[in-house]
Amino acid sequence: MTEQKLTQTQEITPEANPLFFFMGAGSLIYAFFYTLFLYENNSGITYPFFVGGTCLFFFLYLKKSGITAKKFTIFPLISLLLLGISTCLTDSYVLIFFNKVGIFFLFFYMMIHNLYEDKKWDLPKYLGSVLNIVFTSLAYIFSPFTDFNAYCKNRALKKLSTENTTESCASKDSLINKKTSLKYIMKYILSGILIAMPLLFIILLLLYQADAVFSNMLDKLFDFNFYIDFEDDIYGIIFLFLFAFFASYAILSRIGNHNLKEEISDKRTKEPVTGITFTGLISLVYLVFCYIQIVYLFGGFGTLPENYTYSSYAREGFFQLVFVCIINLALVLSCMKHFRENNILKGTLTFISICTYIMIASSTYRMLLYIQVYYLTFLRLFVLWALFVILLLMSGASIMIYRERFPFTRYCLITVTVLYILLSLSRPDYWIAAYNLNNSLFQNPHTHYDLESDNQSRNSYNDYYYLLHLSEDAAPVIFAKAKELGYEQDNWFLAYAENIVINHTDWSHPDEIENNLPQRLPFRKWNLSRWKAIKIFREYFPAGCPARP
Repeated sequence: MTEQKLTQTQEITPEANPLFFFMGAGSLIYAFFYTLFLYENNSGITYPFFVGGTCLFFFLYLKKSGITAKKFTIFPLISLLLLGISTCLTDSYVLIFFNKVGIFFLFFYMMIHNLYEDKKWDLPKYLGSVLNIVFTSLAYIFSPFTDFNAYCKNRALKKLSTENTTESCASKDSLINKKTSLKYIMKYILSGILIAMPLLFIILLLLYQADAVFSNMLDKLFDFNFYIDFEDDIYGIIFLFLFAFFASYAILSRIGNHNLKEEISDKRTKEPVTGITFTGLISLVYLVFCYIQIVYLFGGFGTLPENYTYSSYAREGFFQLVFVCIINLALVLSCMKHFRENNILKGTLTFISICTYIMIASSTYRMLLYIQVYYLTFLRLFVLWALFVILLLMSGASIMIYRERFPFTRYCLITVTVLYILLSLSRPDYWIAAYNLNNSLFQNPHTHYDLESDNQSRNSYNDYYYLLHLSEDAAPVIFAKAKELGYEQDNWFLAYAENIVINHTDWSHPDEIENNLPQRLPFRKWNLSRWKAIKIFREYFPAGCPARP
């Protein structure tokens, strides 16, 4: 009767997740540090630790799953760490945003690369797989509960099975258990401590808010300032902790369901005559356009339309050309993917690639001329960076026209990642401010540029409203040039200084506010650019920022 009951129980008991204990305890610990590092702190010194901890959690998951990390994993891993470090070095919200976008896609790329055979995957396949994992993970949001239920039922089943074993087997098991009991006891004690840590964190937060004496005791006990106001932030902290726990567990549950299609079907089935026709028509247009660029723009020959000078002609159209270059890159890749191999089609695609190089040169030349007159902004600098990236990607696409096995996807990943990391670490706002101020009205008060003539002299820089809104990356050069160029009492400079005070004043801690001085950064929120800006401000205005005239 007991054996029959045991058999029935086995049939209805759901299969337990073999990694439940690791995933549950790991997600709790991950959520604890996620909350500690990132709560109201999107670019502090804890950010690279968050990135490194996320990668460590994934590698531990691979080890538990019996999967060995692939060799190429070292590249996305180092890139992720560099992006994490870059995030706590800059104050530029644009760079911080792109850093996080890069971290998101690089991490999921690293995840997919190690779990699937992806040698033949292209960029759309990777992008689709990332979106698939992210959105289908929502279906696993309650996995901690279902896995816990299955785990408990399986434990009960094992206990019932153990009770039906013979007395002789129990005696042998007892002898073995005596030898290994200490090892297992320590293992469970350690596991209990790890699970208790995040739970105690939430419990302490709630108790901290519940009793004034208890909260005062904790304030004295934990004197180190992490700059979290437990009383005011309790609900935000709990929400972030629960989000991190359920999100991490759901994603691990999703990737454990290894169901992404690895095979890539050969889509080169389209008739090449169609491709030759439309690429040929586009090539004719490009032939005329590139001839004009060579003769009019680069050569300075020919007759321009009425009311146009060569300088004004050269300084327009660069944004449009950037988009055309992107279209050309997508066009070449799409034709290579969908049309059967044909030498004439290869020839037209090669011609389009050559025309793209001319357009890149034209757009770069136009932008450089524009910068000479109107100086640097982040967008103009980013356009030059993007043109260089397109140049390299177009070169890879051109190689792939004649070498089908060229690893374009990996080439694209390495190129964009390396160049973006260099851009991010360079802190562009600093160089923009330096270049513009070196050509300011204060530096060159007598220069003038006539927009209607071909005279290559130019106006001195005077767009101080733009400088005012630069990030604190630019603070060292703006403060360093203040005395040299004599704009110490100018409204824009004092407004920039006021922004530093405003950005680093926490009104929830009035006892720490000094008169017109920015507060020093707490450990958790330390950021290199902000720390430098505060330090320079306090040295420049020791008595606080003066009022604007």
